[in-house]
Amino acid sequence: MLYGNQWLRFAAAVLLALCGLSVSAEPVKLKMSHFLGPQSFFQVDLVEPWARELERRTGGRVRVEVLNAASPLGNVRNQAAQVQEGVVDIALGLRGAEGERFSRSSIIELPFVVSDAARGSQALWGLFQQGILADEYRDFKVLALFVQNPGLIHTKATPVRELSDLKGLRLRVPNATVATALEHVGALPRLLQPDEIVAALRSNQLDGIVTNWGTPIAGFNDETTWHTSVPFYASAFFIVMNRKRYDSLPADVRQAIDSLSGDALVARFGPLWDQWDKPLHDQAVALGRTILQPDADALQRWKSGLQPMSDAYVKMLESKGFHDARRVYEQLLAGSARR
Repeated sequence: MLYGNQWLRFAAAVLLALCGLSVSAEPVKLKMSHFLGPQSFFQVDLVEPWARELERRTGGRVRVEVLNAASPLGNVRNQAAQVQEGVVDIALGLRGAEGERFSRSSIIELPFVVSDAARGSQALWGLFQQGILADEYRDFKVLALFVQNPGLIHTKATPVRELSDLKGLRLRVPNATVATALEHVGALPRLLQPDEIVAALRSNQLDGIVTNWGTPIAGFNDETTWHTSVPFYASAFFIVMNRKRYDSLPADVRQAIDSLSGDALVARFGPLWDQWDKPLHDQAVALGRTILQPDADALQRWKSGLQPMSDAYVKMLESKGFHDARRVYEQLLAGSARR
């Protein structure tokens, strides 16, 4: 039997043990946001599996809450900002929706730089690993940078066979890089987000859109009849984490996040974009739409016609402090030409 001070010491030891058990059992809760819907390919095929695998690898010690476009935290323009501010811990975002943020990364979006999502994602990630893009991501723990398969030109009624056919067309663009290219050839670009596009097509405010096949623009195949397969651009995306939040995590949790990110995560985007592209491409074929495939000579005319715009864009990046932009651009072009 315990008496006096013995009882007090025993009670204190039990209380400390219970408190320790409570603390150790408390899961790490992470908020992860993105800008597409709950049934989108980003959520179903990428974000949810990534989150569940992180939970599995940590033995359930990590719990990830996924927040999508149905949430107030799903605004495409705010993904990086809300990570930086600590509103969410991790976000998947679209570079072109973030204004001037990550401007150096926009070099991957120029015409004819990306031949496919697999190699383009590796190229963009390589620029980050080499330190070329490190400064603009200095406030974040970068989990992945990636691009889509090249965006092509989809029009309602006007076939686009040559670059000159774009003149005067009102086309939706995903970012300022693509808008600059279209302005160069006399088109009329409009920067719209995915949820604004179909309504603009239906009300004849647009003549077409510039996007990839695996697009989150539901119903665009119903509104377009001509598709011109040229590698006009490739949007850049990011998955970033709040740096302080990452650093605060236990070492084994950080290790689990690292094992699911970086090279391993970037390598997934080639197969994923091919998977996401195929149904919409096949749907266009089934609907009897016309897919124009320019031959090598025609593609060279497109490339030559857009080169002055690309050169001017590279100079603009240089003027804003990206002093190595020309070498990086030529490196990217050379890599694309070898594919």
